[in-house]
Amino acid sequence: MKENLKEAVVKRYSDRISANSGGSSCCSPGTGASKNTEAVTGSCCGDTSRSTEGSIGVIESQSFGCGNPVGLSSVGEGDIVVDLGSGAGLDCIRAAAKAGASGKVVGVDLSEEMISRANENVKTTGLEDTITLVKGDIEDIPLPDNYATLVISNCVLALAPDKQKVFNEVYRILKPHGRFVISDVVSADIIPQELRNDIELFSSCVSGASQVDEYLQIIKKAGFTNIEELARQNYGNLDTKEKSIEMYSLTIRGYK
Repeated sequence: MKENLKEAVVKRYSDRISANSGGSSCCSPGTGASKNTEAVTGSCCGDTSRSTEGSIGVIESQSFGCGNPVGLSSVGEGDIVVDLGSGAGLDCIRAAAKAGASGKVVGVDLSEEMISRANENVKTTGLEDTITLVKGDIEDIPLPDNYATLVISNCVLALAPDKQKVFNEVYRILKPHGRFVISDVVSADIIPQELRNDIELFSSCVSGASQVDEYLQIIKKAGFTNIEELARQNYGNLDTKEKSIEMYSLTIRGYK
């Protein structure tokens, strides 16, 4: 079942980027999930829709984020940044612009189509020397121990079947005193297992969301300290047989 979920996620986002239909509603319950979710009103992405320089506005239209981890992470000169689920490369590009020539950004994504599109986008910015895109599973990140000073991710961990593995990997690749800033979808209550097993809902970044307290426990279990909620916005509701579950876009920071 776990591999089926991963395959569904890769197919969904590969198809969407191939059709260049990004950014319809952040990580997007969007198409196919409306039977169980209310429409998301407004934007859950903060200022991620704001254009910066050059071709960034075009790249933003290919983004599926639900927050602004780069803007909230204080990326500095020389930072070594890893972006989990880097998609079309928007957050990699933004981080690279802040990390400068002495910094480095590595984007990790499981979709070959996303990696290809991200490489195309990076070339339009002139940041090829700073950004590297690699294909990989965020539950088994293809990077060495103590590699990064900062790990970011934008509406991706809700698509991971085993979030404990992901946070364990984040801890492993961070240097001592390194930090993560992650935006993700979480729920106010535990989502029933039958909905978690719904491939369509899971790949829509909805039913794979963890309950917020459970999410924090996963982070603590991985070994992180000084965990802080940086932003929270409404992400609509997931209707079950018993009740309607509130969903949130949450941005969290923690330190190794």
